Amino acid sequence: MSDQILSLKLLGYWTDEQLGEIPDMSGIFCVYAGTAAGNGEPDIERLLYIGESGNVAQRIRHHECRDEWGSHLESGQVLCYSVAAATHVYRERLEAALVNVHKPPVNHDYIDRFPFDKTEVHLRGHTDKLMSQFIVERHD
Repeated sequence: MSDQILSLKLLGYWTDEQLGEIPDMSGIFCVYAGTAAGNGEPDIERLLYIGESGNVAQRIRHHECRDEWGSHLESGQVLCYSVAAATHVYRERLEAALVNVHKPPVNHDYIDRFPFDKTEVHLRGHTDKLMSQFIVERHD
C-alpha cells in the first residue's frame, strides 16, 4: 500500500422518511442527528456514525446499529444521512480515515487506530460536522 490522496463528494441529506431516495451505490455514508427545517432539508446537529458498503442505501436501511443511532437522538431530532460514491478499493480506507479523525460516538473500530499508509482526504458537498480536508498517518 502507499500514500493516497482521496476525494469524496457527499450527497444528501435524507431522513428516514426519505430512505427510498438514497442512491443505490458503492460508497461511504454518514449518520447524523438533525432537526426538520422549513426548507425541506434537515438542520444537521451532530455526527453519530460513519460506515461503508457496496450498497449504501441497503446498508443504511438494514444496519444492525439503527437502534443505537436512534438512542443518541434528543427530543425533536431525527436520523439524517449523507452518502458519497467510492469504489470498493478505497471504501474501507476512507471509512477508517473519517472515523479516526471525527470519532463518531457509535463507531468503535478505527477510533484509536489507522491501519493504512498516510492518507489525505478532501471532502466537498454536504459536509456539515466534517472537516473538509485532513491527513491521517498510519498508527496501528
